[in-house]
Amino acid sequence: MTWSHWFVTPAITSLFFLLGVLTLYWYLTNRIIRWFKTRGKHPNEDKVRTDVGLVYMVVLNVGVQLAVNHTPYSWAFTNFQIFAIVFVSYFLMLEIKFWQLALAILLFMVVNQTLGLGLAWVFAVVFIAYFYVMKFVRSRRHHMWLDYIEYTVASLLLSAILWGVVGQRFGLSSSIMMWELIFSFFLLTIMYIYVDSLMSGAATLAQLTYTTNYDDLTHVKNYFAFKNDFSAAFDNSKVTHKPLTLMLFDIDHFKHVNDTYGHLAGDYVLGHTATLISDQLRRVDPNLVLYRTGGEEFTILFKNYTTDQAREHVDDIAESVRSAIFSHGGQQISVSISVGLTQLQTADEEQLDVYRRADQSLYYSKRNGRDQVTVG
Repeated sequence: MTWSHWFVTPAITSLFFLLGVLTLYWYLTNRIIRWFKTRGKHPNEDKVRTDVGLVYMVVLNVGVQLAVNHTPYSWAFTNFQIFAIVFVSYFLMLEIKFWQLALAILLFMVVNQTLGLGLAWVFAVVFIAYFYVMKFVRSRRHHMWLDYIEYTVASLLLSAILWGVVGQRFGLSSSIMMWELIFSFFLLTIMYIYVDSLMSGAATLAQLTYTTNYDDLTHVKNYFAFKNDFSAAFDNSKVTHKPLTLMLFDIDHFKHVNDTYGHLAGDYVLGHTATLISDQLRRVDPNLVLYRTGGEEFTILFKNYTTDQAREHVDDIAESVRSAIFSHGGQQISVSISVGLTQLQTADEEQLDVYRRADQSLYYSKRNGRDQVTVG
C-alpha cells in the first residue's frame, strides 16, 4: 500500500504526537544535563527537568493554539492542554505560585483573544483548579493501583468539566464531547504508564549513578569517580597547559581511633571530617571536590590551581580539622591530617606520575611527625 492510500485515525495520530512531545522533552533535558556535565558542572537534574518542562509546555501550548486560532476547530487541542496541565502538576510537581499560574493563563487568553468571553474565564478557573487538584493527588501517592485510580478519577472529573465548558462555548454535540472525553481517558492512561516509567527509570539510573560514584559512609565521591575525574583533568591540563594540583591526605593515627574508641567512633571521625572539609570547599570554591580514595585516605583535585595557589587552602583545611571538636560517646577525639601536595609537571607522561609524587609526599609527612603538609 502506497502512502497516498494510508489512513490513520486522528486519535492514533494525536497519540503519537503526544508521545513524540514527551520523548522530545526527555531527549532535550538529557542533552542539557549532559552538556552541563561535560563542562564540569553538576546540575540539579530534577530542577533542570522541571524548568525545561515548564518552558517547553508553555511554548507548545501557545504554538498549537496559535495554529488553530480563529478557525471552527480552535477547540481541537483541548486534550493537549489537559495533557500539559497534568504533566506539569502531577508528573513534574512544579512549585508554581497562584499569581504566576494566573498570569500565564491571562497572557494565553490575550494571545487567544478570549478576554471578553465569560466561558473562557470559567475554563481558566477550572484549569487552575486542575493544577492544584492534581498536585494534591500526587502528594498522596501510596500504592501503584490505588494511585492510578485516584489519578484517573480526579483527571477525568476535571476533564469532563473542561469539555463541558468547551462544548457550551463552541456548540459541540454530546457525541463529540463523549468521544473526546473517552480519548482524554485513553491519553491520560497512556501518559501515566509512559511518563511514570520514564521517571522511574531516571530515578533508578540516578540511584545507580550515585552508588557507583559516591561513598556510602561519608557521602563524598569515591575512588571510581576520582579516577574518571582525574583522568579528564589530567588530559585537559596537558592540552590547555593550565595548572593542576593534587592533594592526598590521611587521617592521622586512624587505627588508634578504631582500637581505642571503637569502629563506630572511627566511622564518625571519617564522616565528620568529610562533612567539615566538604563545607569548607564549597565556601572556598564550589568546583573543588573531595574524594574518599581509601580507608582513611582522601583526595582533592585543585583544577587550575598551582601548588602555591592551593597551599593556602590546604593549610586552612588542615587547621580546620585540627581545631574541630570531634566528640563521640561522650569522649573527645583529637584528629589531624597528614598531607602530600604536588602539581602536574611538564615531564609527567601519565596520571600515575602525578599520583605517585603526591603519595610520596604524603608518606614523607607521615614518617616525619604527621600533622603537616609536604609539597613534592
